[in-house]
Amino acid sequence: MRAFVLALVAGLFLSATAEAQLFTNQYHGRDAGWLVISIASNKDSNADPITLFYDQVDGSDHGSLQFSRPDWTDLSFGSADFHEGSEVGDVIVRSLHPGDYQLDSFLTRMGGKNFGDTFRIPFSIRPGQTTYLGNFRFVSAHEKGFVGYLRARDFYFVIRDYARRDIGIADHKDDPPRGRVTVAIPDPMTINSPLFPLPDEQARGH
Repeated sequence: MRAFVLALVAGLFLSATAEAQLFTNQYHGRDAGWLVISIASNKDSNADPITLFYDQVDGSDHGSLQFSRPDWTDLSFGSADFHEGSEVGDVIVRSLHPGDYQLDSFLTRMGGKNFGDTFRIPFSIRPGQTTYLGNFRFVSAHEKGFVGYLRARDFYFVIRDYARRDIGIADHKDDPPRGRVTVAIPDPMTINSPLFPLPDEQARGH
């Protein structure tokens, strides 16, 4: 089912921008909770846009979280939330129904082709509170492979705890998160996916 959804979304996905997220249902009931996450990539990356998909475990809700790199040649395109060293990215805030959720897939486009994968990263949204999932930095290392050929092992995510920075940025959004913040950084060991390698695997070039 998820593979079908990824294929169905691909066409819409290609024209998405930083201001036009896919599947962005926001819940504003009295018992709403908030999700905060940042998605980033290297400034010279050609992966764009980068989209993470989530589902509520009971099947009652789904959505997406997307970062689209700014067009540095077009000043009217907008700017990213942060630029640090070689990294550029956005902080994304979602107001959601309380309950149990999971990030379960991602999709991006590189070199004229779509790339995606499935996985499972559970998280919970509590009424009146905020869950921070971390900074998801997309790393593409296809220059290590054959020219013009990209292998699945040539891209991955690095998850880091940048709560102080990201919550600070989120607090200045039009619809900021509220309440107590729970920092819930996923452990790559429990994700058990090559898309989220352990630190020593990252050091060896995955």
